[in-house]
Amino acid sequence: MVEPLRRTLRSHSLGALTRLSGVMPQALLGLGLEGAAALVRQGALGARARDNLKIAFGQELSHKKREAILRASFSHSARLFQEWLHLARGAPPVGPHSHKGLWIERAVAIDDSIEHLERVMSEGRGAILVSAHLGNWELGPARLLRLGLQGQAVGLERKRDSSSKWITGMRRSYGLESLAQDSHPRRLLEVLQRGEILGLVCDLEVRRLAGIHVPFFDRPALTMSAPAALARAHKTPLIPMRCVARGRNYSLLFEEPLALDRDAPRSEATMDLLQRMNGVFENWIRQDPEQWAWHQHRWRTPPESGPTSPLASRGLPAHSLTSPPKA
Repeated sequence: MVEPLRRTLRSHSLGALTRLSGVMPQALLGLGLEGAAALVRQGALGARARDNLKIAFGQELSHKKREAILRASFSHSARLFQEWLHLARGAPPVGPHSHKGLWIERAVAIDDSIEHLERVMSEGRGAILVSAHLGNWELGPARLLRLGLQGQAVGLERKRDSSSKWITGMRRSYGLESLAQDSHPRRLLEVLQRGEILGLVCDLEVRRLAGIHVPFFDRPALTMSAPAALARAHKTPLIPMRCVARGRNYSLLFEEPLALDRDAPRSEATMDLLQRMNGVFENWIRQDPEQWAWHQHRWRTPPESGPTSPLASRGLPAHSLTSPPKA
């Protein structure tokens, strides 16, 4: 099928902006992106962010405080995109142009809590990192690659949207390969079998993937069930990781691994693990509300719609994500 014209134009615009950002003064680029973010805030994305802030904080915060968070979050998005443009002009940590990524090491400080990841990785069976659209979720993996850790990220790839390829291209520029969200589950498990890291950003609803409604800020929110299914299939915990701004730079922080209760019934264990994962994300957002993507969908799908299970609609066996791959 033919790609919509707006997506084609967006793809070309992203490519042109990436090239321009390499020669344009960064201060001027930042001002331009700040202005664009302020304009976008006045439209539909701003309205959605405002609604989400009200759902999350309700009467906890005044209207004035929520509006301040709204402005700060769009300003943070401008900063985020500028940093992504820098990543898109980078190079993998190994190779003749690896120096292009040295700024990542200067920009991201690694917290002592990385010992949680090191402990799980020491078992030689890889690790599942779960993160949120908070801070700069692309800089975290980029920093881990600079440490010599290998892995892949699961991300969105639209079939008729060449602009989505800009994200995968940006990741490839700094050395990270992506797996499409609709990849066969065995491909995800193979990453772990190699002893590598599998990264999932799983704080938003994705209606085309299997998911269930799990409390988030005390309101049911469609949550992808893949993290729990992978934890069960590979018998490994989830490790929450965030890369959050602290002034001009970032800190890479890890939480205690979240283990699946293997003695509980499958559905109860899945709900319990996803509740704890969402609870970690909620705590992060409360600490740094201006760094979360409030403009994204989170509470769009009502609980009465039930769970989503598009994996079955694609003809995959129901056990495909919960059965370990053959050696």
